[in-house]
Amino acid sequence: MSLPLRPPFRAFRHLAFVFVVLSGLPRLASAQGLTASDLALHSRQAAQNGDFPKARELMEQAVHREPANARYQAELGELEWKAGDQQSALERFEHAITLKGADLTIRSRLAQLYWSLGRDLDVLRVLKATPVGEPSRSMWRFSRGLSLFRLGRLNEAQLQLSPLTTHSEFGRPANFFLGRIAYAQNRFSEALPFFARSVRPGKSGQDVNAYRYDYGLTLFRLGRYSDALTQFTLATEHYPSQPSPWMMRGRCEEELGQPQSAIASYEKSIQLDDKYQITYYHLARLHQRYGDKARASQLFERLGELKQNDITAQEERALKLKTGEERATPPETGIR
Repeated sequence: MSLPLRPPFRAFRHLAFVFVVLSGLPRLASAQGLTASDLALHSRQAAQNGDFPKARELMEQAVHREPANARYQAELGELEWKAGDQQSALERFEHAITLKGADLTIRSRLAQLYWSLGRDLDVLRVLKATPVGEPSRSMWRFSRGLSLFRLGRLNEAQLQLSPLTTHSEFGRPANFFLGRIAYAQNRFSEALPFFARSVRPGKSGQDVNAYRYDYGLTLFRLGRYSDALTQFTLATEHYPSQPSPWMMRGRCEEELGQPQSAIASYEKSIQLDDKYQITYYHLARLHQRYGDKARASQLFERLGELKQNDITAQEERALKLKTGEERATPPETGIR
């Protein structure tokens, strides 16, 4: 089941580009005679009103009058990005961070744009030096950790994420990815406390459901089927239209000697998504022993000549963690 790079995450909700609007500004028909500051303010007002082409035109004029203004360069980059001109936007931001007055917000935004394109090496380049102060220091560590994770540089990712396990904003997703690192290295017992901290009670959302699912998989790997069933049951209750938690719920029920419940869970899983042959295999076996023999024959016929090594390979795929990556985006900071 695809998760969750959103980390995920309520803590990492995407923030829209922030346009500062001053009320009471006169509406001028011509840009002649306006300062760069006036043009920038009118650009933000046009964007606030939804007229992004006009906003871009005005900000281009502001940049033309003050080309060394890092903030104007970044704001124009935002408008170019919104217009679908990604290359111009990236070049604009790259230029902005070289200018006097460029702040951590601009650099952080550029890293977020590179992240959205999967350009993790550029993320690491842009966030190379760790800021001294907060919140930038923790945000950069988290962002670097995610990019290192996506690049498969797991030990380096662990070094970046480990200081964040108790952070008020980044703690839960940091624990989630530290759990994934340990799980990927078959250190299931070490992964367990990280996942446990990522699913604290009182939290919900698809990102939390991904944490819960991976926590359940780790418990399953360790043979703690009752505890794993609790996590998969919660996952199916919060997001009943996702097939993987139903399949793993059935696996736990089967291991706990609850064949009828397992049959119902497997049936629900294939009703939602019929592509998992391993689910058909487990369901066919249970129907043959405890349920509908005709249904079992039908399922085995669908499976055809499924070989034992195919079953083992599919079983391993079924125990892969959810990635969580689409919701694990680095926090985006609006240019103000």
